[in-house]
Amino acid sequence: MHKIYKFCGYFLIGVSVVGAFSYTAVAFPNMAAFSFWLSVVASILLIVAGLADEFLAEALGLTYQQYIGALISTVAIALIGGILQWVR
Repeated sequence: MHKIYKFCGYFLIGVSVVGAFSYTAVAFPNMAAFSFWLSVVASILLIVAGLADEFLAEALGLTYQQYIGALISTVAIALIGGILQWVR
């Protein structure tokens, strides 16, 4: 049961961090370009992580299913964090 709480905690921390970057683009117009390029770089890294899945799973010492689960969780955190801060 403690693993569920730990996973939920990590998920909420990730959503908060992504949401903070997204919110800075709205609150501070000077940070809009930084936030945009940060999301572009994160998207490119996620695409690379998806294309090199077998190599990175082996390099990290994870099974293929664990790696895909981590990748899906990362994408979910980015999407939910961005959406929560942009919805008004």
